[in-house]
Amino acid sequence: MGFFRFRKTIPLGKFFRLNVSKTGASLSAGRPGATINVRKDRVDGTVGIPGSGLSYKERLSNRGCASVFVFALGASLAAAVAWAR
Repeated sequence: MGFFRFRKTIPLGKFFRLNVSKTGASLSAGRPGATINVRKDRVDGTVGIPGSGLSYKERLSNRGCASVFVFALGASLAAAVAWAR
């Protein structure tokens, strides 16, 4: 038996996205090839080869307060990369 899925992505500028699904919302920061995704209960990092379908995802944190720190670090890094280009 199958099931229905729901997912909506809303762009918030060049490097940020708000992701909404039936299980909750999350915020993503990054570019194709490297992304940090922050949910209320965890932080995930993903790296991959854009356009190939190959990627690697790893949980970076399971704590809410650590999520804020890791997201701020990732956002700062993304801003520094964007500024350097």
